[in-house]
Amino acid sequence: MPGDARGGAGTSSARRVGRASLAAGALVAGGLLVAGALGSLGCGGDSAVANAKLPDGVRSQTIEHEACDESGHRVETVDVNNDGKPDIRRVFDGNAEICRISDLNRDGKPDLFEYYDKTGQLRRREADYDDNGIVNAIEIYENGKLVRAELDTTNLGRIDTWDTFDPSTGKRVKRERDATGDGRVDQWWTYEGDQVTIAMDKNGDGLPDPDAVITLNASGTSIPTPAEPTPAADAGAPSTPVASAPADLPSPEPSSEPSPAPELSPSLGDAGVVTPPKRGGAKR
Repeated sequence: MPGDARGGAGTSSARRVGRASLAAGALVAGGLLVAGALGSLGCGGDSAVANAKLPDGVRSQTIEHEACDESGHRVETVDVNNDGKPDIRRVFDGNAEICRISDLNRDGKPDLFEYYDKTGQLRRREADYDDNGIVNAIEIYENGKLVRAELDTTNLGRIDTWDTFDPSTGKRVKRERDATGDGRVDQWWTYEGDQVTIAMDKNGDGLPDPDAVITLNASGTSIPTPAEPTPAADAGAPSTPVASAPADLPSPEPSSEPSPAPELSPSLGDAGVVTPPKRGGAKR
Protein backbone atom coordinates (compact mmCIF):
# COMPACT_ATOMS: atom_id res chain seq x y z
CA MET A 1 0.00 0.00 0.00
CA PRO A 2 1.40 3.41 -0.91
CA GLY A 3 2.54 5.68 1.88
CA ASP A 4 0.45 8.35 3.50
CA ALA A 5 0.77 12.00 2.52
CA ARG A 6 1.68 15.05 4.59
CA GLY A 7 0.47 14.75 8.13
CA GLY A 8 2.94 12.08 9.20
CA ALA A 9 0.76 9.00 9.60
CA GLY A 10 -0.28 6.65 7.01
CA THR A 11 -1.90 4.00 5.09
CA SER A 12 -0.24 1.58 7.46
CA SER A 13 -2.97 2.55 9.91
CA ALA A 14 -5.52 1.00 7.56
CA ARG A 15 -3.61 -2.24 7.66
CA ARG A 16 -3.72 -2.15 11.44
CA VAL A 17 -7.43 -1.46 11.24
CA GLY A 18 -7.79 -4.54 9.06
CA ARG A 19 -6.07 -6.86 11.53
CA ALA A 20 -8.12 -9.94 12.21
CA SER A 21 -9.00 -8.48 15.58
CA LEU A 22 -8.62 -4.74 15.82
CA ALA A 23 -7.47 -3.48 19.18
CA ALA A 24 -9.75 -0.95 20.82
CA GLY A 25 -9.87 0.05 24.40
CA ALA A 26 -10.60 3.13 26.33
CA LEU A 27 -11.52 5.70 23.77
CA VAL A 28 -11.97 9.34 23.06
CA ALA A 29 -15.48 10.69 22.52
CA GLY A 30 -15.32 14.36 21.68
CA GLY A 31 -11.84 14.52 23.19
CA LEU A 32 -12.84 12.80 26.47
CA LEU A 33 -10.99 9.60 27.29
CA VAL A 34 -13.30 6.74 28.19
CA ALA A 35 -11.19 4.41 30.29
CA GLY A 36 -11.81 1.62 32.72
CA ALA A 37 -11.53 -2.04 33.43
CA LEU A 38 -12.93 -4.52 30.94
CA GLY A 39 -15.77 -5.47 33.20
CA SER A 40 -17.09 -1.93 33.54
CA LEU A 41 -17.73 -1.28 29.85
CA GLY A 42 -20.97 -2.01 28.07
CA CYS A 43 -22.55 -1.90 24.63
CA GLY A 44 -25.76 -1.28 22.73
CA GLY A 45 -27.59 1.85 21.66
CA ASP A 46 -26.86 4.57 19.15
CA SER A 47 -23.82 6.78 18.77
CA ALA A 48 -23.67 9.51 21.39
CA VAL A 49 -22.91 12.26 18.89
CA ALA A 50 -25.46 13.28 16.26
CA ASN A 51 -24.40 13.57 12.64
CA ALA A 52 -25.00 17.27 12.12
CA LYS A 53 -25.01 18.77 8.64
CA LEU A 54 -21.58 20.20 7.93
CA PRO A 55 -20.45 22.57 5.17
CA ASP A 56 -19.04 21.08 1.98
CA GLY A 57 -15.51 19.81 2.48
CA VAL A 58 -15.81 19.77 6.28
CA ARG A 59 -15.86 16.50 8.22
CA SER A 60 -16.62 15.81 11.85
CA GLN A 61 -13.39 15.06 13.70
CA THR A 62 -15.14 13.77 16.81
CA ILE A 63 -14.44 10.16 17.74
CA GLU A 64 -17.89 8.80 18.56
CA HIS A 65 -18.14 5.89 20.97
CA GLU A 66 -21.14 3.60 21.01
CA ALA A 67 -21.75 2.34 24.52
CA CYS A 68 -21.82 -1.38 25.26
CA ASP A 69 -24.42 -1.55 28.02
CA GLU A 70 -24.46 -4.80 29.98
CA SER A 71 -27.29 -3.67 32.27
CA GLY A 72 -30.33 -5.92 31.95
CA HIS A 73 -28.60 -8.24 29.50
CA ARG A 74 -27.06 -11.66 29.77
CA VAL A 75 -23.25 -11.50 29.79
CA GLU A 76 -20.92 -14.38 29.00
CA THR A 77 -17.22 -14.09 29.83
CA VAL A 78 -14.25 -15.99 28.44
CA ASP A 79 -10.86 -16.33 30.14
CA VAL A 80 -8.61 -17.20 27.22
CA ASN A 81 -5.34 -17.59 29.13
CA ASN A 82 -6.79 -18.98 32.40
CA ASP A 83 -5.40 -16.18 34.54
CA GLY A 84 -8.69 -15.63 36.33
CA LYS A 85 -9.49 -12.43 34.43
CA PRO A 86 -12.06 -12.21 31.61
CA ASP A 87 -10.50 -11.48 28.22
CA ILE A 88 -13.82 -11.36 26.34
CA ARG A 89 -17.25 -10.19 27.45
CA ARG A 90 -20.20 -11.10 25.20
CA VAL A 91 -23.45 -9.24 25.77
CA PHE A 92 -26.76 -10.83 24.69
CA ASP A 93 -30.30 -9.60 24.21
CA GLY A 94 -32.15 -12.88 24.55
CA ASN A 95 -30.17 -15.32 22.45
CA ALA A 96 -28.76 -12.66 20.11
CA GLU A 97 -25.30 -11.25 20.77
CA ILE A 98 -25.48 -7.47 20.48
CA CYS A 99 -21.91 -6.52 21.33
CA ARG A 100 -18.57 -7.85 22.48
CA ILE A 101 -15.65 -6.32 24.39
CA SER A 102 -12.21 -7.90 24.14
CA ASP A 103 -8.86 -7.44 25.82
CA LEU A 104 -6.59 -8.81 23.11
CA ASN A 105 -3.25 -7.99 24.70
CA ARG A 106 -4.47 -9.19 28.13
CA ASP A 107 -3.38 -6.10 30.02
CA GLY A 108 -6.71 -5.82 31.83
CA LYS A 109 -7.98 -3.02 29.59
CA PRO A 110 -10.31 -3.33 26.58
CA ASP A 111 -8.77 -3.30 23.12
CA LEU A 112 -11.74 -4.02 20.86
CA PHE A 113 -15.44 -3.15 20.71
CA GLU A 114 -17.64 -5.03 18.24
CA TYR A 115 -21.36 -4.52 17.60
CA TYR A 116 -23.83 -6.80 15.81
CA ASP A 117 -27.15 -6.29 14.03
CA LYS A 118 -30.32 -8.29 14.58
CA THR A 119 -29.17 -10.95 12.12
CA GLY A 120 -25.92 -11.46 14.01
CA GLN A 121 -23.72 -9.75 11.41
CA LEU A 122 -20.99 -7.30 12.37
CA ARG A 123 -22.18 -3.71 11.91
CA ARG A 124 -19.54 -1.64 13.75
CA ARG A 125 -16.06 -2.01 15.20
CA GLU A 126 -14.05 0.41 17.32
CA ALA A 127 -10.36 -0.14 17.91
CA ASP A 128 -7.26 1.11 19.67
CA TYR A 129 -4.71 -0.45 17.35
CA ASP A 130 -1.60 0.82 19.15
CA ASP A 131 -2.78 0.05 22.70
CA ASN A 132 -2.30 3.57 24.05
CA GLY A 133 -5.80 3.89 25.49
CA ILE A 134 -7.29 5.96 22.64
CA VAL A 135 -9.54 4.64 19.91
CA ASN A 136 -7.80 5.21 16.59
CA ALA A 137 -10.26 3.61 14.20
CA ILE A 138 -13.97 3.12 13.68
CA GLU A 139 -15.27 0.75 11.00
CA ILE A 140 -18.85 0.72 9.69
CA TYR A 141 -20.36 -2.41 8.11
CA GLU A 142 -23.51 -2.98 6.08
CA ASN A 143 -24.85 -6.52 5.78
CA GLY A 144 -21.59 -7.66 7.34
CA LYS A 145 -19.45 -5.89 4.69
CA LEU A 146 -17.02 -3.07 5.42
CA VAL A 147 -18.16 0.16 3.74
CA ARG A 148 -16.55 2.99 5.69
CA ALA A 149 -13.76 3.74 8.15
CA GLU A 150 -12.78 6.76 10.21
CA LEU A 151 -9.17 6.98 11.38
CA ASP A 152 -7.12 9.02 13.83
CA THR A 153 -3.73 8.56 12.19
CA THR A 154 -1.88 11.12 14.30
CA ASN A 155 -2.97 10.05 17.81
CA LEU A 156 -4.29 13.53 18.53
CA GLY A 157 -7.70 12.26 19.62
CA ARG A 158 -9.55 13.38 16.50
CA ILE A 159 -10.54 11.84 13.17
CA ASP A 160 -8.38 13.02 10.26
CA THR A 161 -8.95 10.35 7.61
CA TRP A 162 -12.15 9.00 6.05
CA ASP A 163 -12.01 5.83 3.90
CA THR A 164 -14.65 4.36 1.58
CA PHE A 165 -14.65 0.66 0.64
CA ASP A 166 -16.27 -1.43 -2.07
CA PRO A 167 -18.46 -3.85 -0.08
CA SER A 168 -18.34 -6.46 -2.84
CA THR A 169 -14.53 -6.73 -2.77
CA GLY A 170 -13.56 -5.19 0.57
CA LYS A 171 -11.05 -2.96 -1.23
CA ARG A 172 -10.53 0.68 -0.39
CA VAL A 173 -11.63 2.87 -3.30
CA LYS A 174 -11.43 6.38 -1.88
CA ARG A 175 -9.78 8.29 0.94
CA GLU A 176 -10.32 11.82 2.14
CA ARG A 177 -7.83 13.39 4.52
CA ASP A 178 -7.41 16.47 6.65
CA ALA A 179 -3.63 16.83 6.78
CA THR A 180 -3.63 20.28 8.38
CA GLY A 181 -5.98 19.54 11.29
CA ASP A 182 -8.49 22.30 10.52
CA GLY A 183 -11.41 19.94 9.88
CA ARG A 184 -11.42 20.53 6.11
CA VAL A 185 -10.52 17.87 3.58
CA ASP A 186 -7.31 18.80 1.75
CA GLN A 187 -6.34 15.45 0.22
CA TRP A 188 -8.30 13.16 -2.07
CA TRP A 189 -6.96 9.64 -2.65
CA THR A 190 -8.26 7.44 -5.47
CA TYR A 191 -7.28 3.76 -5.64
CA GLU A 192 -7.04 1.81 -8.89
CA GLY A 193 -5.39 -1.59 -8.75
CA ASP A 194 -1.95 -1.19 -7.17
CA GLN A 195 -1.83 2.55 -7.77
CA VAL A 196 -3.16 5.48 -5.82
CA THR A 197 -3.57 9.00 -7.14
CA ILE A 198 -3.40 11.77 -4.55
CA ALA A 199 -4.77 15.22 -5.26
CA MET A 200 -3.93 17.95 -2.74
CA ASP A 201 -5.19 21.39 -1.83
CA LYS A 202 -2.14 23.48 -0.95
CA ASN A 203 -3.59 26.96 -1.38
CA GLY A 204 -6.48 26.40 1.01
CA ASP A 205 -9.35 27.05 -1.39
CA GLY A 206 -10.96 23.68 -0.67
CA LEU A 207 -10.28 22.33 -4.16
CA PRO A 208 -7.53 20.06 -5.55
CA ASP A 209 -4.65 21.99 -7.09
CA PRO A 210 -3.86 20.90 -10.68
CA ASP A 211 -0.13 21.12 -9.99
CA ALA A 212 -0.37 19.09 -6.76
CA VAL A 213 -1.39 15.66 -8.03
CA ILE A 214 0.84 12.59 -7.78
CA THR A 215 0.42 8.91 -8.51
CA LEU A 216 2.17 6.25 -6.44
CA ASN A 217 2.71 2.58 -7.12
CA ALA A 218 2.39 -0.25 -4.60
CA SER A 219 5.85 0.46 -3.14
CA GLY A 220 5.10 4.15 -2.64
CA THR A 221 7.24 5.32 -5.55
CA SER A 222 6.02 8.23 -7.65
CA ILE A 223 4.94 7.39 -11.18
CA PRO A 224 5.93 10.08 -13.75
CA THR A 225 3.02 12.02 -15.18
CA PRO A 226 2.72 11.57 -18.98
CA ALA A 227 3.65 14.62 -21.01
CA GLU A 228 0.74 16.69 -22.25
CA PRO A 229 0.58 17.00 -26.06
CA THR A 230 1.20 20.52 -27.38
CA PRO A 231 -2.09 21.98 -28.70
CA ALA A 232 -2.07 22.38 -32.46
CA ALA A 233 -2.05 25.94 -33.77
CA ASP A 234 -5.34 27.24 -35.14
CA ALA A 235 -4.73 26.87 -38.84
CA GLY A 236 -8.02 28.35 -39.97
CA ALA A 237 -9.22 28.26 -43.57
CA PRO A 238 -6.48 29.29 -46.06
CA SER A 239 -7.31 32.33 -48.16
CA THR A 240 -5.61 30.78 -51.20
CA PRO A 241 -5.18 27.15 -52.20
CA VAL A 242 -2.07 25.50 -50.80
CA ALA A 243 -0.21 23.12 -53.02
CA SER A 244 0.32 19.68 -51.53
CA ALA A 245 3.72 18.02 -51.48
CA PRO A 246 4.47 15.69 -54.37
CA ALA A 247 3.47 12.13 -53.68
CA ASP A 248 7.03 10.87 -54.05
CA LEU A 249 8.43 13.17 -51.38
CA PRO A 250 8.22 12.38 -47.65
CA SER A 251 6.21 14.70 -45.45
CA PRO A 252 8.40 17.06 -43.46
CA GLU A 253 9.01 16.05 -39.83
CA PRO A 254 8.44 18.58 -37.03
CA SER A 255 11.56 20.53 -36.19
CA SER A 256 11.09 19.94 -32.48
CA GLU A 257 8.96 17.88 -30.12
CA PRO A 258 7.10 19.14 -27.05
CA SER A 259 9.09 18.99 -23.84
CA PRO A 260 7.76 16.54 -21.26
CA ALA A 261 5.94 17.98 -18.29
CA PRO A 262 8.12 18.10 -15.16
CA GLU A 263 7.56 15.22 -12.77
CA LEU A 264 6.06 16.10 -9.40
CA SER A 265 8.00 13.98 -6.96
CA PRO A 266 6.48 13.18 -3.58
CA SER A 267 8.09 14.30 -0.40
CA LEU A 268 7.55 13.49 3.21
CA GLY A 269 5.62 16.74 3.42
CA ASP A 270 3.11 15.79 0.74
CA ALA A 271 3.11 12.08 0.01
CA GLY A 272 5.65 9.37 0.48
CA VAL A 273 6.48 6.16 2.20
CA VAL A 274 4.45 4.67 4.99
CA THR A 275 5.26 5.91 8.45
CA PRO A 276 3.70 4.49 11.61
CA PRO A 277 1.32 6.63 13.65
CA LYS A 278 2.96 8.77 16.30
CA ARG A 279 2.42 7.75 19.88
CA GLY A 280 0.74 10.39 21.90
CA GLY A 281 -2.57 11.83 23.03
CA ALA A 282 -4.37 11.06 26.26
CA LYS A 283 -3.35 7.97 28.14
CA ARG A 284 -5.37 5.44 30.07
